[in-house]
Amino acid sequence: MTDATAGMIDAPPVNWQHVVAALQAGNEWQQLLADLTAAAGGPCVAVLLRRAAAAAAAGQVAAAHGGADRGGGGGTARLAEAVQQVAWEKLHCGDWHAVPVLWRDTYAAASILAAAAGLPSRDSSAAAALPATQPLSRELSTGGTAGAAAAAAEGGTGATAAAAAEAAAEAAGLGAALWHLDMAAIMGGPLLRPAVDALVDALQRRWQYLHCTAPEPPAQQEAGQQEARQEEEVQEGAETEQQGGAAEASHAAAPPPSRPSKRPKLAAHAHAGTPVTGGSGGGPAEAAAPPNSASQPAAWPPAVVPAAVVLPPWSLGPKGSPVAAAHLPSLEAFWRQYMGPGSPAVISGAMDDWPAMARWADPAYFVHVAGPRTVPVEVGEHFLADQWGQQLMTLQRFVQQHILGAAQGRSAQGGAAGGAHPCVEQQQQQQQRQQQERAEPASEHQEAAEQQQGSAAEYAPPQRAQRVYLAQHPLFDQIPALAADIREPAYCCLGEGEVKSVNAWFGPAGTVTPLHTDPHANLLCQAVGRKYVRLYSPACTAAMYPHPEGMHSNSSQVDAGEPDLQRFPLFGQAPFQDCVLEAGQMLFIPAGWWHYVRSLSVSCSVSFWWH
Repeated sequence: MTDATAGMIDAPPVNWQHVVAALQAGNEWQQLLADLTAAAGGPCVAVLLRRAAAAAAAGQVAAAHGGADRGGGGGTARLAEAVQQVAWEKLHCGDWHAVPVLWRDTYAAASILAAAAGLPSRDSSAAAALPATQPLSRELSTGGTAGAAAAAAEGGTGATAAAAAEAAAEAAGLGAALWHLDMAAIMGGPLLRPAVDALVDALQRRWQYLHCTAPEPPAQQEAGQQEARQEEEVQEGAETEQQGGAAEASHAAAPPPSRPSKRPKLAAHAHAGTPVTGGSGGGPAEAAAPPNSASQPAAWPPAVVPAAVVLPPWSLGPKGSPVAAAHLPSLEAFWRQYMGPGSPAVISGAMDDWPAMARWADPAYFVHVAGPRTVPVEVGEHFLADQWGQQLMTLQRFVQQHILGAAQGRSAQGGAAGGAHPCVEQQQQQQQRQQQERAEPASEHQEAAEQQQGSAAEYAPPQRAQRVYLAQHPLFDQIPALAADIREPAYCCLGEGEVKSVNAWFGPAGTVTPLHTDPHANLLCQAVGRKYVRLYSPACTAAMYPHPEGMHSNSSQVDAGEPDLQRFPLFGQAPFQDCVLEAGQMLFIPAGWWHYVRSLSVSCSVSFWWH
C-alpha cells in the first residue's frame, strides 16, 4: 500500500441501482414530479422521468466497467436522453435568468439518470479522463492515459494487461458519468444539487483510486526505469561539470543518488519579484520573463512562460501612475485608505495561508484533484472579439492541450524554451530592417525588398491557434476540493452581506479581459503567475466610450491593447493607474472602476465580488 492510496481504500464502484432507488424515495424527487405535472408541457416529461427511474431501479443501469447497459438493454438511456433533450430545449428558449427553475431541476434529474444508464457524454474529451498507469507528471507530458491504455494493449501480457484494460474501461465509464453530473451542476437547478454533489464525490474518489492503483504495463515499467536512469546520468554529469575534479572524486565516493522525483517541485512564489520594463511613449512595452535557474526551479515548465509579452501603449511609464501598495493592512487601515475612498490597492501578505500557493504550482495537482471534471472555457481572443465562443472540456484536457500544449507550441515556433514571444520577435525584426534600410543605398534597398517579398510569399507565417481561457467560472462551487485551497479575504467582511460571487480565471500567457467596469467591489487574488492590470477611475467613463446599449454596455469600445485614437481621442488623454500583479498578491478594484487585464504567463487567479 502506498501513501497515495492509503486514504482511498473506501472507494468502491457506485451501485447505480441503490442510487436511483434512494433518489426515488427522496422528497425532492416527489416534489419535482408534482411540479412537472402542474406545469405547462410538464405532465408528459414527468411520465418519462418516472419510466426512466423505474427502469434504472429495476436493474437497467450502467455496468461497473465500460458503461454498458445491464439488464433490459438501453431503456433507461433512451428515456433519460429524451428528458435531457426536452429540458435542454427549455433552457435555451430565452434569457437564462428567465428560464423557470423547474426545467433546470428537470435537466439535473435527467442527467443523474443518464449517468446511471451509462449514456456516453457529448464531449470527446471526457473519454480522455482515464486512470493513470504512470506518474502524473509523465502523464501530462505524454498526452494522458489514453496512451497508457494503448501501451497496455501492446506491451502488457497476462493479468497485468487485463487489469490495466479493465481499469481503463471502468474509468471511461466514470468519465462519461462525471460529464453528465458536471452538466447537472453547471446547468441544473438547486433542488437535486446535494444529490449531484454526493455522486460526484463518490465517482471522483473512485477515479482517483484507479488513478493511483492501476497496474503499469511491463513495457511502460521498462520505459520508466530507462527514463530514470537517463535523468540520473544527466544529473551526475551536471554536478561533475560544475564541481570539477575534486568534486568528481568526492561524488564517486558518495552513495548513488536517489531517483529524482518526476513531479515538478512546488514553488509557493514562482514568479514573485520579477521586474517588468515598460515604455513611456506610445509604443507597446515588454514584460521581462521571470528568472529560471537551477537554484530556483520553475513550478510550471519553462516553455510555459514566454520571455516577453507585449503590453498596451504607455504601460508602466510616466503617463500613468502605479497602483498604491500595502503589506497586510489592518481592516481599519484598508477601509480608511482604500475601500472608503474607493482607491485601488495591491495587497501583499494576505494570501500566505492559502494552500493554493503551493498546490497550484504543480500542473499535475489539477489533473489529480479534478482531471475528469467538465468545465466551460472561452475560445478566442476575448469576449468582445469576433469568432469568440465557448466550449466544454475536461480540466485534464484543458491543462494538457491548452496550457502546457500551447506553451510547447510557442516554444517550437520561437526556438528554445524561454525564447522571445512571437510579437516581440516581429517588432525586433522590423526595427532591424528599418536600420538596415537607412544604411543601404537605394539599389541595395530595392534588391533587399524584392528578396523579402519572395521570402514572404514562400514562407507564410503560421497562424496562431485560438486561445482558450477558463474565465469567470464558479469553479469552487462546482469542485469543493479546489475550494479548500483558497481562503476568503478578511477584507470582504467590510462589505454588506455575503460575498456576491467567487470565480476562477485560469489560462495561458496572453489571455485578455477587455476594458470594462463592474458594479461590485473586487479582490483579484493571484495564486499562480503574473498579470498586467490597468485601471481608470469612474470619472473617466466618457473617455472609455462604453457600448451604448445591450449586454456589453459595461464594456469599452476601445481596444486598450491597440487603441484607435482617431476614433476615440479622449482615451489617450485619460489618466490611469497600472501594476503587475505577482503571485501571492491581491488587487482591490473598487466598484465602478474600469479595468483591463492581460496575463503575462500561465495564470491562476480568484476574484471575490462583494457589495
